[in-house]
Amino acid sequence: MIKIYSDSSYKNGISTHHYYVMKGNKQIKRRTFIGIDDKSTKAEATTIIKALQMVMKKGWDNVTVYTDSLVTVFGVKNGRFKNEDYRYIAHLLKVTNSKIQWKRRTHFRIKKADTECRKMMQTKLRRVI
Repeated sequence: MIKIYSDSSYKNGISTHHYYVMKGNKQIKRRTFIGIDDKSTKAEATTIIKALQMVMKKGWDNVTVYTDSLVTVFGVKNGRFKNEDYRYIAHLLKVTNSKIQWKRRTHFRIKKADTECRKMMQTKLRRVI
């Protein structure tokens, strides 16, 4: 079973994103990138979208995406589709036969993704200032 752990950080108009893919207990892929999202919830959704687009490109299915964004999980699972990101996430989940679940921010794999976001944020903010 493939699991994806995702997180993002947002500060001063800059967002950093990280997800990594686990197959069993082995990490098989990771990605960290910078964005220009205008809110932290938008940044969380962007990370999940990019991860699911990668799942679709690889032809994987039955993937579980874990995030610490309760707002995003609630929005996707309860059809809060005024937000187009949630609608797109729901579509990608359906197409890839995958699911999304919430994990506490303190979960060790979510913390790992958060650490990568923070490292990237510190580097990016030093370049801007």
